[in-house]
Amino acid sequence: MKWLSGLFIGLMLWTFTAHSEVISLHVPFVVDAPKQNYFYHELLSTAIQDAGHTPKLTIKKIPHLRAKNMLESGKVSILWMVESKQRNQEFIPIEVGLTNGLIGNRILFIKQGDQPLYDKVKTLDDFRQLNLMAGLGKGWFDGRVWKENNLSYKENYGNWTSIFKMIMAGRDYHYFPRGLNEIMVEARQFPELSVEKKLVLIYDRDFRFYLSKEGPNAGKKYQDILSSVMNKAKQSGLIDRLIRKYWGNDFDALNYDQRQKIYLETPK
Repeated sequence: MKWLSGLFIGLMLWTFTAHSEVISLHVPFVVDAPKQNYFYHELLSTAIQDAGHTPKLTIKKIPHLRAKNMLESGKVSILWMVESKQRNQEFIPIEVGLTNGLIGNRILFIKQGDQPLYDKVKTLDDFRQLNLMAGLGKGWFDGRVWKENNLSYKENYGNWTSIFKMIMAGRDYHYFPRGLNEIMVEARQFPELSVEKKLVLIYDRDFRFYLSKEGPNAGKKYQDILSSVMNKAKQSGLIDRLIRKYWGNDFDALNYDQRQKIYLETPK
């Protein structure tokens, strides 16, 4: 019996070792959005560990505008981005939503004193009739959403963070839509702006992890294992728990449940 028991334990250990891997990923720390990094890094490493593997994350600080370029060249293995058809072709998507659609819940930065402009808005048509100009970063999915819904917008072709200062100065843009998972951190960075109090504009989109196809640190070889890992993270409730950890207080601070929900058409 002891011999059989030892054999069984040995087989179990062999099976675990055979299916356990060290997942070595070069991961960006996007300096423009530190809180986002902590969420995605913790999600990635915890999900890998929970699936019985060993995460080995090599983290490099880079600005937002360089992150996608470094994924294209394979200098980074993985990056979180809003899902789009183009990105699904350029990179390898892990087809699991990462934030329960928080990025598609858009709350507005506005110039101080402009709140009365928005107070009577109840519908999408009411919002259109304000005829206000959104400031958006170049190539953002928001641009396609705003176009699909006949909303005025203008893309900023420089560093997207300049939009904050332009709204403060009353130049070019009236408001800047930001994801629920972004706006409270940015509100502390830009106290000269106001967070609009009544509305949330909602479209159907989420972040995904994308892997680089080729290059020195290409993440392609981990496609199957990371797909399995992230599906387990969804099913186990890990994603929900981390969303509450990082953004639960923001829902309360933004009075989310009482806001007027305006649903936008999402382009295909």
